[in-house]
Amino acid sequence: MPHEICTEPTVVRFITMPACDVTLGLMGLKIVSAAPDNAERGLPTHLGSILLYDLFGQLLCQMDCGEITGKRTAVCSAVATKVLASPNSRKLAVLGAGVQAESHIWALRHLYQLSEVRIWNRTPSRAVTLAEELNCTPCESVEEACRDADIICCTTGTEDPILHRRHIKPGAHINLVGSSSPAKREAADDVMQASDVTLVADSRQAASVESGDFIQAGVSPHHEIGELLDAGYTRDETGITVFKNLGLGCQDLTAASLVFRKFQSENESE
Repeated sequence: MPHEICTEPTVVRFITMPACDVTLGLMGLKIVSAAPDNAERGLPTHLGSILLYDLFGQLLCQMDCGEITGKRTAVCSAVATKVLASPNSRKLAVLGAGVQAESHIWALRHLYQLSEVRIWNRTPSRAVTLAEELNCTPCESVEEACRDADIICCTTGTEDPILHRRHIKPGAHINLVGSSSPAKREAADDVMQASDVTLVADSRQAASVESGDFIQAGVSPHHEIGELLDAGYTRDETGITVFKNLGLGCQDLTAASLVFRKFQSENESE
């Protein structure tokens, strides 16, 4: 459960995400502090740790969760994109210029031969800086960034929708990543409520209590991504697909276990 603590001059939201995997022989707990105002101070907006335990409750290690969260979130979006987007996708639009924007560009460049990546951010200078670092194109508006885009990644913490139907071409795929609160949303009603839009989430339960994109639009996911990975998905070439990536504790546990096992193997070989 998220808990908010007012610590002048900011408000910090604490989030805990426990998970257990008997096959891995591990339990895990991620503790994250979310402080949106940190961006104005040049600090990360999300900070935290992952604790790994064995199945007897013995602490095995503690690791910083920043890099793991960034990479695992982007990889989950990439998996969903692989299922839902056109295999011929060439143009990527990224709304936002933070950690998730960077990690999503990294992940999707591994999957697609992208001819163009455009970045928009509410603070234009941040879009320019990230674009220069990653050889992308900065844009002055959402409309400019999304024009003819095959894939759109929304990675902002906005409370008000920034992505509208007029921004999206037929057949495009959208990853909604940035908001994980009932009070925040990135996609407008004319996207979430459209009859030709297929709505997918990593978890129906999480979407029903955490996602403002679903809650405020009064809609529910048509599918969980796991269902489509099991059963397959035949895409409509002109239909729009939306994946809401909220992030799950089991994903953190799996990613952290890979880091831990690699650490173990490297130290055993020394």
